[in-house]
Amino acid sequence: MGPTQGKELSPQMRERVLKLFARFDVDGSKSIEKSETIKYWKSNFAKLNTEELFKSVDTDNSGTISEEEWLNFWTSVLRSGHTEEDIADELESIESGSSWVKFENLENKKG
Repeated sequence: MGPTQGKELSPQMRERVLKLFARFDVDGSKSIEKSETIKYWKSNFAKLNTEELFKSVDTDNSGTISEEEWLNFWTSVLRSGHTEEDIADELESIESGSSWVKFENLENKKG
């Protein structure tokens, strides 16, 4: 096993990732619907951001993103060689309304 394969998010980063999840999950259902992400991004390329987010994170293609899928996505970002600092920067960017960034070479991406 390589040095990044077994990596898990630190408790602090896990909490930070879930905090952003909660900002998207405005109805508190523990899942993110496309309508919620479109509202979140408003007119800032909302549909495009939503499509990219769901392509990256909705691994079971259910049309919603569960907390587990959300955590798995950010764990795979960490395992693909990004640091928690990279993730924190990205979370901060999303929190300020910036576009969704597509991470390349993630291990759990759909075929």
